[in-house]
Amino acid sequence: MRTRLFVALLAPALLVTATPKAAAQTSLQVPLQFDFINPGAKNLGLGGAFAGLADDATATFANPGGLTQLGASEVSAELRGFALRTPFLQGGRLSGPVTNQGFDTVQGPSFGRSDSSAAGLGFVAGAYVAPSRRWVVAGYRHELIRIDQAFQSLGVFQKSPDELTSRRQSPQSLDREMTVTTYGGSVAYAVRRAVSIGASLAVHDFSFATLARRFDTDGFLGGPRYDIEFGRSTQAGDDVAVTPTVGLMIGEGVPDASAPLRRRVKVGLVYRHGPSFQYTTVDGGDPAREQRFRVPHTLAAGASLRLSPQFVLSAEVTHVRYSRIREDYVVDQARASGREADFTIEDGTELHVGGQYAMPGRRLIPRLRAGLWIDPDHTVQFRPSRAGPDVFGRLFDEAMTASTSQGATQVHGAAGIGLTLHRRFELNAGADISRDQVRVSTSLIVR
Repeated sequence: MRTRLFVALLAPALLVTATPKAAAQTSLQVPLQFDFINPGAKNLGLGGAFAGLADDATATFANPGGLTQLGASEVSAELRGFALRTPFLQGGRLSGPVTNQGFDTVQGPSFGRSDSSAAGLGFVAGAYVAPSRRWVVAGYRHELIRIDQAFQSLGVFQKSPDELTSRRQSPQSLDREMTVTTYGGSVAYAVRRAVSIGASLAVHDFSFATLARRFDTDGFLGGPRYDIEFGRSTQAGDDVAVTPTVGLMIGEGVPDASAPLRRRVKVGLVYRHGPSFQYTTVDGGDPAREQRFRVPHTLAAGASLRLSPQFVLSAEVTHVRYSRIREDYVVDQARASGREADFTIEDGTELHVGGQYAMPGRRLIPRLRAGLWIDPDHTVQFRPSRAGPDVFGRLFDEAMTASTSQGATQVHGAAGIGLTLHRRFELNAGADISRDQVRVSTSLIVR
């Protein structure tokens, strides 16, 4: 299972008029991107189509039902790096003619990109295979979420047809850090020759800190005055949650091309329960609010087919309940407007396909991998249930519609290679590229 959660969120508030100090609040734009990607360079190179394969120690996280396929005990470690960009509404004029003075020079919305990157030890696991090979016990550490983001906006200009003057949102900045480190244990049992079940219990350590600030401007058309702060909002939390994962693997997947089709196919099913964490929001002098951030549940079904001893195909369908993010997190951001019902996040279904071709006659027995997967749009959407009742309401609708317009379905291309360094050592490398992100991975397996 591989999931990516992208959230571009605007929490509503008042707009700044031609006399900006008369307004007490601005819109709080919060671009936020989450990536929940299964560990392992092999999984990455196959485009995430791994639930129906799950044949190395990363199965302890991806599909614990696949652990009984291990021929020997093994240890796996992965180094992973990523670079991603998240769009946000940076400035421009949404309505009314531009004045071509100061910062009012762009007709239409202007979007910026919040860039972030990280690299490090993403995953480490160990799996013990019992002498009977019917039982496997495993443990792992996985970096589930790692975010370090910052952005600054200039404030958009707007003008209602029935007003003589324009309005401007206050410039704002945001700094955010979020990490979720997961420690888990798994056990798998071969019920019969071609049927295995597995389960994991994971402890998630959550840390979250956000600081959002809004600022004055140097005159109505001028630049931000970062020395004059209008207000701030913070989100902070440190919490621990425990969740289960259950997996099932059916089939033999024998490499003999002359064997019946049913013996060359494997099917995997996995359900992962998303953790929930508590955090605190403070807006200016308002009382603190206790909220919960809910990681989506996922349900994945995959299959793999051995076409020959050298060639295997895999596919996976993953349903992600992104709507869990809305229950507290999005609603809390939208509360100031009284329009919480107009902000939604749709659940999504990802499609993954991948293939591997082994070259046994070559030195190091290279295994070439390639994959493709489709990540449906699951950004926060603003759908007005009614038109704004006044000037503020109409301008609010205009700003929210523009700010949430950047969501799109993304197609990921992936490739990788596996090398047998020794009968006990395997080295894998993989990469995944889409419009807004690049992810690379190297993993070593010791048997």
